[in-house]
Amino acid sequence: MLQKKGRRLPAWKGVLGGREIYAQTIAELLRKEHGDSHRAIKQLMRQTDASERTVKHWLSGQHGPDTVYFLRLVVSSPVIRAFVLGLIEGPASRRMPDPVDRYSLATAKDAYAAGEAAFNPSSRGNRQNVPEDDPDRDPINDPETLELNERQHWFLTRVSEGGRCGAAEIMVTWKVSLKTARRDIRGLQQAKLLEYVGSRRKGRYRRIQR
Repeated sequence: MLQKKGRRLPAWKGVLGGREIYAQTIAELLRKEHGDSHRAIKQLMRQTDASERTVKHWLSGQHGPDTVYFLRLVVSSPVIRAFVLGLIEGPASRRMPDPVDRYSLATAKDAYAAGEAAFNPSSRGNRQNVPEDDPDRDPINDPETLELNERQHWFLTRVSEGGRCGAAEIMVTWKVSLKTARRDIRGLQQAKLLEYVGSRRKGRYRRIQR
């Protein structure tokens, strides 16, 4: 058995004091933003893709949104987003000793891109097991890129660091079309800076060292 150290974790207070308080707080915030009419229910259903019964539970304070629905509310609701920012800046939040550095921000951005790419409809199911990184599917009639753009520099850095990434990551991170992302990769290949190694299904890009 572990020895008792005489230490206890600090109890959460306020809106984070328990599930019931959380549910009531979210209900009040949603009612302030949307009201409690049937129109409000429909609006929240559109924002979160939740069922009518689930939304009614939120508005009544019977239970609060679970993780996925709550994150959808953070993205789609200015009131809920302001509530989260208030929690972050509140007294219960642990202060970071130093400002967030560029590396941490880049890591967070990469994690988001990887998560989006993993569940992007264009990279799932209906592609007949042909990877988006298959070089045979990249545009082949585009002119060779003489000067690298910012996306290409970013992609080369990711590949050099050992990251397994492809056109989907460029598309999600830089908000460009899949065709543009493939054109960037094709330009790097034509410039002899990048090569595709391995099988069509499980291969990956590798930087060519000069």
